[in-house]
Amino acid sequence: MITARRLPLLALLFAILWSPSVLAAGGDDAAGAVPAQVLSEQGRYRVEVRQVPEPLPEGEHFSLGLRVVSMDNPDAPLDASAVTVEAGMRHGRDQGFAHGMQSEPQVSARDGLILVEGLYFHMGGAWTLQVAIDGDDGEDRAWLTLPCCGG
Repeated sequence: MITARRLPLLALLFAILWSPSVLAAGGDDAAGAVPAQVLSEQGRYRVEVRQVPEPLPEGEHFSLGLRVVSMDNPDAPLDASAVTVEAGMRHGRDQGFAHGMQSEPQVSARDGLILVEGLYFHMGGAWTLQVAIDGDDGEDRAWLTLPCCGG
């Protein structure tokens, strides 16, 4: 039974678990499904994953198709020139990567999507994409956690 004394605690717990910064992080390093979308850290943009190989390959180059929109204008996707992508493994780090990928992803536009090519996961585990966005609403970043190869 929830008492009046416990309501503030429950409200705090709910606020922490559902805050934009938790949603923006794209989850932790646990393996799971590729997220369909994540919010940027400051809640300015939404990054939608539109094309992804299933399962994600280990030891092979692959591409992702993303759609990035401003939360102020979600019907108008951003151009690829507003987006850069880095990838690595965080291994529990809150900031940055413990190590990077053995390739450098390239961003371009194709078929109405932002195409991220040249991704190469050289080992299994939870890889993270940092999507840096510089659009009309300012600079922001989103983090996508991608579980590679059942790791």
